[in-house]
Amino acid sequence: MAAFVQGAWAQGAGAVRKQVEGSMLVTGMITIRADGGVAAVELDKPDRLPEGIARFVNDVAMSWRFEPVLIEGAARQVRTRMSTRLLAKPTGDGKMQVSVRSADFGDYEATPVEERISRKSLKPPGYPMAAARAGVQGTVYLLLKIGREGVVEDVAAEQVNLRMVASEAQMRQFRERFARAAIAAAETWTFNPPTRGDAAEQPYWVIRVPVDFSFRETRPYGQWEGYVPGPRERVSWAQQEDRPGFSPDALADGGVHMAGDKQGPRLLTPLDGV
Repeated sequence: MAAFVQGAWAQGAGAVRKQVEGSMLVTGMITIRADGGVAAVELDKPDRLPEGIARFVNDVAMSWRFEPVLIEGAARQVRTRMSTRLLAKPTGDGKMQVSVRSADFGDYEATPVEERISRKSLKPPGYPMAAARAGVQGTVYLLLKIGREGVVEDVAAEQVNLRMVASEAQMRQFRERFARAAIAAAETWTFNPPTRGDAAEQPYWVIRVPVDFSFRETRPYGQWEGYVPGPRERVSWAQQEDRPGFSPDALADGGVHMAGDKQGPRLLTPLDGV
């Protein structure tokens, strides 16, 4: 596994139980050569990342190899968004072992708005009172089935990750509360369907939307957070094949993301680059 050891993070590591992992989302741009190798990696705000993290992500990403991207039948060099979820596990000596858990290479916002699903009205959910009183934060990764009129025909919580530690029974309750709140809000959302291109001909569209429950307006970039991933649920109406190395928690907050084969270049090598 590609990993390195870093000094323990400052955000309350001593109070975090051993089963909790540190989590950080690192984003940027990646340039993929016509032969599938990586030509360049440009991380967002590298100066805000902990010492060693920027070099670690760059080294791992430069070792990746992708299926060549075809444009009009010919392999071309492309530049696309990259989002990686890093995990850090304490090694017991005051340090952490860092690895890449998942990655996403979709650049959905770069697609012309007429050729993709875009947001129309996304009213945020209310914060569950029991979770707010207990100081619990987390992220719900929703799967939505969008009909031809731009309304939500079905919605499910694919995964719910918590930034807290409790018994399994308590964590299950908080996952359910967050999921119910996110689903209830999503049922009222509306979208603009694509009006041209291949996507415009589909009978419906499946998208992912991360919904974050936090006491801060924006999540801090470049800081470790306590992280307990929830189980990933399979949804019968959303069985599109995900790209290798993908997990919902690799998606950046606040975006609308296509599911299935619209997730960008296909990674051929393992996330650790071996």
